[in-house]
Amino acid sequence: MSSPLNTQRITKLRKRLKHRRARYIWLQNVLFKIKSFDQLFVIIVAMLIGVFAGIISAGFRTLIDFFRHSLWGEGALIHVVMATPIYLKIGIPALGGALVAWLVQRLAPEAKGHGVPEVMNAVATQNGFIRMRVVIIKAFASALSIATGASVGREGPIVQIGSAFGSTVGQLFQVSIRRMKTFIGCGAAAGIAATFNAPIAGAIFASEVILGDFSAAAIGPIIIASVFGTVVSRAMYGDFPAFVPPTYTLHSPIEIIFYIILGLVTGVVAWLFVRSLYKTEDVFDAWQAPVALKGLLGGTLLGVVAVYIPQILGVGYETMESVLSGNLAFGIAVGLVLAKIFATSLSMGFGASGGVFAPSLFIGSMLGGATGSIIHSLFPEITASSGAYALVGMAAMVAATTHAPVTAVLIIFEMTTEYTVILPLMITSIIAMVISSKLLKGSNIYTLKLQRRGIDIYGGKDINVLDQISVKTLKKKIIDTIPESMTLKGLLEKMSVSSASNFYVKDDSGQLCGIITHSAMRRYLNHHEEIPDEVLVADMMNQNFESITNETPIHLVLRKMIEMDLEAIPVVDEDRLIDGEVERTSIVHQYQELLIHSESAKAMAHSMKFVQKQYHEKSEVIPGFFLARINAPSTFVNQSLRSLNVRQAYGVDILLIRRSDGTTEKDIIPDVNEELQLTDQLLIFGEQARVESLCNTP
Repeated sequence: MSSPLNTQRITKLRKRLKHRRARYIWLQNVLFKIKSFDQLFVIIVAMLIGVFAGIISAGFRTLIDFFRHSLWGEGALIHVVMATPIYLKIGIPALGGALVAWLVQRLAPEAKGHGVPEVMNAVATQNGFIRMRVVIIKAFASALSIATGASVGREGPIVQIGSAFGSTVGQLFQVSIRRMKTFIGCGAAAGIAATFNAPIAGAIFASEVILGDFSAAAIGPIIIASVFGTVVSRAMYGDFPAFVPPTYTLHSPIEIIFYIILGLVTGVVAWLFVRSLYKTEDVFDAWQAPVALKGLLGGTLLGVVAVYIPQILGVGYETMESVLSGNLAFGIAVGLVLAKIFATSLSMGFGASGGVFAPSLFIGSMLGGATGSIIHSLFPEITASSGAYALVGMAAMVAATTHAPVTAVLIIFEMTTEYTVILPLMITSIIAMVISSKLLKGSNIYTLKLQRRGIDIYGGKDINVLDQISVKTLKKKIIDTIPESMTLKGLLEKMSVSSASNFYVKDDSGQLCGIITHSAMRRYLNHHEEIPDEVLVADMMNQNFESITNETPIHLVLRKMIEMDLEAIPVVDEDRLIDGEVERTSIVHQYQELLIHSESAKAMAHSMKFVQKQYHEKSEVIPGFFLARINAPSTFVNQSLRSLNVRQAYGVDILLIRRSDGTTEKDIIPDVNEELQLTDQLLIFGEQARVESLCNTP
């Protein structure tokens, strides 16, 4: 029996919980009443996100300064590093690399790297859902990376942090997908605006890069958030330009030619930078070693390089100011271009957390300064100083790597408040973007990371869902084929008793040589009162047709059908022998099923906590039936779902596979040919006894 004291404590606890619950319900009701006033609600939330992003940006800068001063000492980083003993120059980056790599893998794998691609992926394929824990982990990991000398910037982290907050607000209010994406754009815009004191560029960056949406419904809240982020930043740090450029004038119209040359060179160097970045990541990913060891050795190598070239550490604003002032020699500037590319690639490869925007500014300024020093020495009377070319090079490199020329031009303009250089900025940025786009085959530094994971950022969720369907699973074997020697009258008789939409014509060797559709036949009959006996199928078949193979992606299959106005398309083998057909209706039906399956499974998975390696988690969704998230049993590893036949053997359904490669996670819709891996987690559904039986499978 409980003592009177325990009974009183329990009663008090229940009362407190009841009052808290009542306050929570009251607050929730107030918030949802505000939500009912749609435009007012959006404006208020945009303001809230802007203020938060401004505060977080300031806090992030403070955290970087705290770590940097604690590790290196007071003063500008470049000067402090040069006076630091060699063992600290090597040891601090090594320690930071190991700690950040371990921390990110352990707590939030999506916090690794740039940050911007993860936000773009969330917008395009995840309906805007971003975990809130990213805010804390990303801020801490990126601040530590930058402070210990990793060659990364702070704009990527602040974009991801602001976007995560916007997503969290959207989830709290259960807004529509479109509104969720707008709130993410608000967070990104406010973060960029607060970081660079650039409200216009922040809004354009979010619209141009993150959302790809310039509609009035999206751009309005984004501008509001950007303004409030900038207001908070200016209140804390003042309204000062990030750089003070040299006085610039266009000495001669001929000088535009030299800026075009700079654009061409920048486009090529941008391609080199992007390729180097991802090649280095591939090398580290292929190395089978603990991530902490990768970070330790990568940071050590970075520190060794910094012993001789300390300018590569951190963001490098002090060095950029030197080249803008024309105080950096040609040889040093060229060396820093190559050294910074190496340092940034190395930092991203070993697992540092930070952005690539600031390194792009650094590389562009050095490249522009080096190019400008040559041009000015050859044509001093008709050209500006090397500092002007350095300024233009910054915008050109950003445009070439991000393929966002409007953002590049505006951010340099706002960071310097220098308008007279706008014409060279525009022409050089566009030329650089065109060249790099051609060399990178349309990809940029952000989208290439996603494409390497098999994510089509432009196709978005639709194409990524479509490509989970295979031609083999949809292929219909029973089709109508006819010889090319058949008469048209014979074909009409065959069509009268067939429900096929296409008739496939074969030559004497059995190869597919043409197609005749019902619609083509109707058009022929409308223009001919009678059909001559001598007219053959070969005389009217369509020989300019498209065919597919078992390996053709479904989104391309559907595109071919739409372009040719076909209801079905033939499947051929390597010898062009017809192997079946795929119908448009079967694609649409399978797509709808997969989309419903994907959304419901992700919604259920999203509501469940992440599972530790040695545990599983289950939840009753309807009486007697449970949803569980488990690690793939060891007996399942390297087995296909077809061979396992889980439904038959265990009486449960696998709704979703969550796969991790140690740094990133992705959700996979189950396919019968999918082989399970050791790191997979499974979302399963079934009767309680069946679910528990599988949960206990070793």
